[in-house]
Amino acid sequence: MQNQADTSITIRLAIADDLQQIVAMDQDLFGWYGANEDPEVIRARLDVSPRGCIVAEQSSADGETTNFMGYVTTEKWENFREPELDENPYTTHKPNGRILNITTLAVGRHYQNQSLGSRLLAHVIDVARREGCHTIVLETARAQRFYLKHGFETVIERQQRGITLYVKRLLLN
Repeated sequence: MQNQADTSITIRLAIADDLQQIVAMDQDLFGWYGANEDPEVIRARLDVSPRGCIVAEQSSADGETTNFMGYVTTEKWENFREPELDENPYTTHKPNGRILNITTLAVGRHYQNQSLGSRLLAHVIDVARREGCHTIVLETARAQRFYLKHGFETVIERQQRGITLYVKRLLLN
């Protein structure tokens, strides 16, 4: 990994060309315990919620290299409910919904514990506010403390695919 002084981090909207890296990171971070999602579901999220899907990348000072650091995918809902893995965004996403569901927030292994997750989350919270959302909901198996630190509350604990998932909620002002 390069020195921070030699690089710049960009957070931008995800595009179709990012799909391969998003799917690879999803498999790497979540596949070992069965929580990775079908690549077609991820592709559909990029299609139905383009303003709510973002990536973080790091460019060297000379612009020669770019490293994919992390991503967030989201969709909007009309009503609060429990998220589920591999839901079809073509049926669950409601463009006029006021609840933002963070379907995935992921930071690559080499970039964890450097506040990048907090930066991505802050960006998504801004997106939710701009979109007129009053609530953010997500589920996590491994990042409960991270979300609690950022003001989320646990509202449901459940099992899916043999994984304990914690449904979290953040009410926006």
